[in-house]
Amino acid sequence: MKSFLKYNWPSILWAAFILVICLMSHRHVPHVTIPHFDKLVHFNLYLILAVLTWYGWTRQDKFQALRANTALKVILLLALYGMTIEVLQGTLTPDRSFDLWDELANSCGAVVGSFAARLIFRS
Repeated sequence: MKSFLKYNWPSILWAAFILVICLMSHRHVPHVTIPHFDKLVHFNLYLILAVLTWYGWTRQDKFQALRANTALKVILLLALYGMTIEVLQGTLTPDRSFDLWDELANSCGAVVGSFAARLIFRS
């Protein structure tokens, strides 16, 4: 487990950061008037999470199954994580709602991030 945490603590912290900011009230989130800017934010949050997750999974040696078909597994996991957060926004927060377009932006970020990580780290 030590090897897993050694390489995956950045992705775990980033995932926690995403969860916190996505469940925060809109009152605490800066308002930007650029159309669809929030979709760009979602895309980039998940792109970074995908890169961090891909790197951690391919470097650790505790769970060998994570090292095979890593891009596909990262994409599926992050799409599910994003969908879970969207559902939580729709059910647990008073001023946020489920948005399928946010989930699409999350998933697209995960796809681009996974393949970018594969090119960057070459393993």
